[in-house]
Amino acid sequence: MENLTQLYDPEIFRARGHALVDRLADHLGQSAEANANPRHDPGVLLDKYRRLRAGGTDPAALFEQYLNDAVRLHSPRYVGHQMNPPAPLTALADLTNGVVNGSTAIFEMGGPGVVMERLVIEEFAEMLGLDPATGGFLTNGGTLANLTALLAARAARWPAAGGDPWQTGNGDHRPCVLVNEQAHYCIDRAVRIMGWGADGIINVPADGDFRMRTELLDERIADARARGLTPVALVGSAGTTSTGSFDDLTAIAEAAERHGLWFHVDGAHGAPLRLDAARAHHAAGLERADSLIMDFHKMLMCPSLTTGVFFRRGTDAYRTFYQKADYLLSFNTDAEDWSNFGRRTFECTKNMMSLRVFSLLAAHGRAVFVDYVSRVNDVAERFAARVRASADFELALAPTCNIVCFRYRPPGGTHDAAAVDHLNALLRAQIIGETDFYLVQTRLNERTYLRCTFTNPFTQAHHDAALLDALRTGAGRWAELRDTIF
Repeated sequence: MENLTQLYDPEIFRARGHALVDRLADHLGQSAEANANPRHDPGVLLDKYRRLRAGGTDPAALFEQYLNDAVRLHSPRYVGHQMNPPAPLTALADLTNGVVNGSTAIFEMGGPGVVMERLVIEEFAEMLGLDPATGGFLTNGGTLANLTALLAARAARWPAAGGDPWQTGNGDHRPCVLVNEQAHYCIDRAVRIMGWGADGIINVPADGDFRMRTELLDERIADARARGLTPVALVGSAGTTSTGSFDDLTAIAEAAERHGLWFHVDGAHGAPLRLDAARAHHAAGLERADSLIMDFHKMLMCPSLTTGVFFRRGTDAYRTFYQKADYLLSFNTDAEDWSNFGRRTFECTKNMMSLRVFSLLAAHGRAVFVDYVSRVNDVAERFAARVRASADFELALAPTCNIVCFRYRPPGGTHDAAAVDHLNALLRAQIIGETDFYLVQTRLNERTYLRCTFTNPFTQAHHDAALLDALRTGAGRWAELRDTIF
């Protein structure tokens, strides 16, 4: 019992909390010069933390070890995966809820969080220019959000003679969705989870800028029906994962209306582009979506996972699940019940993630989100301009948002494409293995490209130059192998 008493002692917590916040502030202050990607051997790291697990570890030592070992999203040299550096205020929001442990599945267990969640959805629906009737909720990540939205699409557009799939399953029906071949893999995963199989997803070819070729939609829909499939939804990407390309959402909306299909937009990464006045036109048509998802942890300064699901007709959110849990509330009613999110979401114990977003809104208003989105897009555009001006690098395409795909192009004329791919893969490995930068790579048109996602608003021009110089240095080191590589 003594251990439990100490564990819950408010004065011990106060001392540990003060020390930790001081250390976290130092961590943030040091990030400007920090290595973005501390390098580890998985086995060595496993052994290190296995020893810490044994017990008797000072919590301060544990937190210190974690801070030293973790990837630094707050470093201006982090240009890796699509995760933004959370605003420190949102960490305090998580600390607060970590003590309270509020849930927003049912109102009586988390009233403040429920109210904040509704207000966050209302505020961002307006900021994104969505219909005033829009409703929705927050959930844990884009994968779950896309699945939730497609379940609503299934309920809304299921074949008239098909019964209720929630009660009877898919039966002999062969529903499908159409999506850009460049879309995130979670759309394919959602379709397969729903039991629609490989035929349940029709990948529409992309153009040279990796946007869906919307002129093919009528033909692909007709072909699907001729093969005995039943198209249920069209899915637009805003933007695609690899390149940040935006589909022509207006054209997809018009096709959905012509064919009576649900229009869903995976805006996990790019929906916030609507907040950037200079680039909002790329997301034109977003407001016509029946459903839309947006990650607050990619371009809106929140910790993972924080994802909004928006429905143009707010009542469509109630189509997804039809269940009854008498010990909680009645789920088998058609009445709108906005204060109990459990009727609309997968989570039964639903983390109160709304405080993260609400804290930023309450303290700083809309402007801070507009400033952040515009700034990181500007940083990406600046970097792309430097690449474009460099004879030894080439862009895959002009960036639409904060994602830039490019690669090193050896001077001296034409080289074997596979060898250039190999060189760029080697350069990426060298960068993350030996420098303070962290970037990733992708495959576009069967070729290897380096990929930067600029999420730190404090990445400066000298960081751009240093990254390209590091790549040039790496390429120089491989020159002695030129006969093998080229």
